[in-house]
Amino acid sequence: MTRAIVVPKENAESLLRNLQMERLIDRTMKIVKRGNSILVPVTGEPRFDLAPLRARLEPHVDLPHRLRPRDPRHEIRERLEAAGIPVAHAPRRWERIGGVLVLRLPSEGQPQARVIAKIFGMVLGARTVVQDRSGIHGPMRVPDVQVLWGNGTETVHIEGRIRYAMDVARVMFSSGNLAERVGIADRVRPGAIVVDLFAGIGYFSLPIAVRGRAETVYGCELNPVSFRYLVENTRLNRATNLVPLLGDCRAIAPRGIADWVIMGHFDAREYLDVAFDALRGKGTIVYHELCPKEQYPDAMTQRLAAAARAHWMNVQAIHTRIVKSYAPGIVHSAAEVEVTRQNRP
Repeated sequence: MTRAIVVPKENAESLLRNLQMERLIDRTMKIVKRGNSILVPVTGEPRFDLAPLRARLEPHVDLPHRLRPRDPRHEIRERLEAAGIPVAHAPRRWERIGGVLVLRLPSEGQPQARVIAKIFGMVLGARTVVQDRSGIHGPMRVPDVQVLWGNGTETVHIEGRIRYAMDVARVMFSSGNLAERVGIADRVRPGAIVVDLFAGIGYFSLPIAVRGRAETVYGCELNPVSFRYLVENTRLNRATNLVPLLGDCRAIAPRGIADWVIMGHFDAREYLDVAFDALRGKGTIVYHELCPKEQYPDAMTQRLAAAARAHWMNVQAIHTRIVKSYAPGIVHSAAEVEVTRQNRP
């Protein structure tokens, strides 16, 4: 008997990606299909929320054993040692986006960066390996990456049945936010009107349009490069209910029509007035920000409640959560704020 997570087959890909990031898949047991569900053996309880994926942890499941596959980390270690590179000079983790591998190398590994990248790329079957040098910058959310091995940074990344075409050297993408993208899509009811103030290449807009079956999703995007991929991804996923809008959301966001407003940007607090103006009478705002861990969630909830009062709204509920740790002492936090219109005297 072993522990396993039971998940609907349409969400299995998303679950596996999250489990891989936390290294929780039990490779000694087989993943099996039973009816419309997939059973994934795990070595421990995941830190992410299973509810958005409609998954559950079963503590005692009878699954068949499998021959233990060769761990690619072992092969990477062997090739590094053969090249005379200390294992400590190479990354312990990596991110895969489509056919592109993203590495963060320690300073000790910089002199051998291209050799390390080639080893990782060949063992893991990537087309291109890039180095994330300093994260995402500016309101346009532009990544700072360097190609170390291979060529071509354009790729198509698939998760949760959604295809994201992108150039990892020109637009941001965080696979660590997978549960957020899937979760919101499952909570938005069919027929809703949604305004995404910072759509990017369609991070939230596409799952909501395709999986959530919203009536209309308006995706606002300022960065022309990201907007081009947003248009391409709308066509790629046949999302006829997604309307891409190019420009600053202050100028182009529809007003007074939304049931949901999505604010997936760390500068969201500067645009709360736009979000409240987009709502029609009542609705839900999905808000993201970076927050000192010791101030979570009070600072965020107080800010949101004050913004609601300033826009003659009553807060019905605020549901907060930590998406992930962003930096030492800093968390990526999110809130869903349900509001209704006040009756003015």
